[in-house]
Amino acid sequence: MRTYRKAPVVLFFALFSFWVLFTGRVELSVLAIGIVLSMVVTRITWRTFFSSAHEIQHHVESPLHFRLREAVVFFPFYAWNIFKATAQVAFLALRPRIELMPGIIKVETGLKNKTTLVILANQITLTPGTLTVDTDITNHSLFVHSLNLSTLDACSAREEIRHLEERLRRLME
Repeated sequence: MRTYRKAPVVLFFALFSFWVLFTGRVELSVLAIGIVLSMVVTRITWRTFFSSAHEIQHHVESPLHFRLREAVVFFPFYAWNIFKATAQVAFLALRPRIELMPGIIKVETGLKNKTTLVILANQITLTPGTLTVDTDITNHSLFVHSLNLSTLDACSAREEIRHLEERLRRLME
């Protein structure tokens, strides 16, 4: 039996096992209901959520190349950016009169790999005061919400993200 045919069976048994654990009863009627519900949930969720797991992928991503030398430089740089952003957000929160100018900016990237684009989006989201709202994977662009664009205009925010993108590109692509 191939892997993609075994997976729904594994999902069914996992769901049924949770049913038995959560109900705590091993009566025939309760087990029958658990079997029926596990089959229905497996049937619905497998086709809806896991359809790509058993389809043949036609487009193959270029492999990522993780460079250790760049990682030694990148991770302290990123930790410093997080520390700096945390301090900025803390100072904003401690002000007696908070004046924020939140906004969403579009950042076009030159990243070739979808995985690297998602990692960039996650790094932006992990930085306090920013949140990646949406990604356009086909056009390689991100929509980023910034907590305060009054101290940091859209051009300089894009420039900081491009700087992070360039370091990430050197690290992974």
